Amino acid sequence: MAKERWAALDDLRGLAVLVMIPINVAADFTRIPAWFKHAPANGLTLADFVVPVFLFSLGLSASFSFTRRLSERGLARTMFHALYRYALLFAFGTVGILFVDHGASWEVLQMLGATGLFSFFFLFIPPRPRLAAAALLLAAAEVMRPLGLATLMAGWYDSGLGGPWGTFSLSFIVIVASALGELLQTATARRRIRLATVAAGIMAAAGLLALLYTPFSKHALSLSYVLFTTGVASGLLALLGAATEIGKITLPVIGPIGRNPLVLYMLHAVLGVVLHDLFPDTVSALLAWMLTFAVLVVCFGVAWFLDARKVYLRL
Repeated sequence: MAKERWAALDDLRGLAVLVMIPINVAADFTRIPAWFKHAPANGLTLADFVVPVFLFSLGLSASFSFTRRLSERGLARTMFHALYRYALLFAFGTVGILFVDHGASWEVLQMLGATGLFSFFFLFIPPRPRLAAAALLLAAAEVMRPLGLATLMAGWYDSGLGGPWGTFSLSFIVIVASALGELLQTATARRRIRLATVAAGIMAAAGLLALLYTPFSKHALSLSYVLFTTGVASGLLALLGAATEIGKITLPVIGPIGRNPLVLYMLHAVLGVVLHDLFPDTVSALLAWMLTFAVLVVCFGVAWFLDARKVYLRL
């Protein structure tokens, strides 16, 4: 599995992007129901699972590529590639704010660049101690929250990502996924599914238990939110792995999307801006859904076209 694409990982990433595209496009339409948008404060909606699931897939893919690059290219080139990759993601996000998404203060690609680079250095820790390090990192973030971290994150509330201060909590998801991914690399299909399922149960249960301490909140990146959504992401991985590896089911829609996530992220962002320039946010619910679906269809068409020709934009 370490030398080949893992279908379940592509599908997990594709599922996150498939849900993300219509949610982001529909966000500004006033007639779109609240359940299809991010929770404005405390709470949990479908939209609030997108970022954790994508970060989980980022951590999995990082663990696979790290071991391969380290053995094939050495330490210096591996570290340079990581710096280049995450700096470029951050730069794309910054350009997006300056020229496209004027309303955002901390763009998703900026978050991915910062979180990915911070999490990268944990890859040098063996997987089981890495899980402990992730737990300590999340605990440290919670300890710092009443000492000023919560106030700093609140300054970036509208971004829904905690701004640069959310990097520490969000990195927990990436680090846990990378450790799990390293444990899964040489395992059999059934063992991979069992491990992902066990991890899902532990994280989801911990998240529910943390509700006694803090409510679900994506904007505040609350402890319950981070733990529970990490568990859901691992559970989705187990389900997709069972479908593709045990059930031998091919998922033709989300696979191509998951193999070109960066292209589709940038494409849907540009299409969304054009769409909202052409149509007011107060259009009817029917038209809002139709426009949202149209962007999704275009993005899938591009994903299918590129996948059919085996063209992939990778950093």
